[in-house]
Amino acid sequence: MIRTETDIAECRKLWDIFSPRQHAWDDWDLIFAFHDEDKHRPNFLVHENSDGAPDGLVPLVHDTRQERFMLMGGSYPDGRVLWLRYEDFPEFFEQFPEPTVLFDLKQSWVGGLLQLCPQFEANFSEQDLRYNVVPSEIEFDFYKHIDMFPSEKKKKFLYDLRKIRRREPALHWSNENQADLFIELVNRNFGAESDYANEDDANEVRRVIDELERSGRLKTLTIEVDGARQAVSMSLLHGNNMIALYAASNNDYNNLGKLLNVECIQEACRLRVDEISFMTGMKWKADWRMKSEPCRTMRKPPRTEASQPE
Repeated sequence: MIRTETDIAECRKLWDIFSPRQHAWDDWDLIFAFHDEDKHRPNFLVHENSDGAPDGLVPLVHDTRQERFMLMGGSYPDGRVLWLRYEDFPEFFEQFPEPTVLFDLKQSWVGGLLQLCPQFEANFSEQDLRYNVVPSEIEFDFYKHIDMFPSEKKKKFLYDLRKIRRREPALHWSNENQADLFIELVNRNFGAESDYANEDDANEVRRVIDELERSGRLKTLTIEVDGARQAVSMSLLHGNNMIALYAASNNDYNNLGKLLNVECIQEACRLRVDEISFMTGMKWKADWRMKSEPCRTMRKPPRTEASQPE
């Protein structure tokens, strides 16, 4: 049977029981930082065996602002898996309220599920790509990777970097919280269209970076040009993996964003991490020939052509 747990303290206990503690997104404190206590209501679905012991968990929350149910942590974390046995998924699916959306689940996990339960194929029709760089595969030097670009692309890429470096940018690595700088730069570039023009979304960034600073997992790069900070990247170091969570640069400075991302990759190489993840979306990641792996989003009911975009 499946029961619903809404008490946040009990939800924390259930999380601790089922979390494999392998990936950053398995960490309660980080996921809780994405959780807006004013708008997200816990709605954890717990599968229990015949003895009443919990043996599967889908940590749903009700997003009262967008009127949907989603995994705790929302749409930002990617490559997640559900903590349940494949054979129990149909029972969970029956209990998912409508609408439920589970963003960017790991393709290998979804593939295994659909082999056993092909009837849910339409519910997993949306796909995105998660991009990453494996430093050991490029000899811990991103310029080795650039060497593999087609000749003209490599020439243009290196020219762009030389051009921005002529402005003598000053790079500063630290563990400092620069959430407000990131929000300021994004809002400056995109105005009312910015993802962070909404104070709720801006506060989510602040909570996440506060948690990374508190837990000692924050890696920050700021770049000064003309005596002012014009770019920032804030990454998560978890175990021997790095996730480039938030990055922004002043669009008035051509190629500054390119320099920012190159330097983040070079830092990951210096730290000899196993992987630096650049998460999902954005064409430039494919243009840089990063590695990629699919993620699949589940919806109940499935999205149709008439459905509105996120």
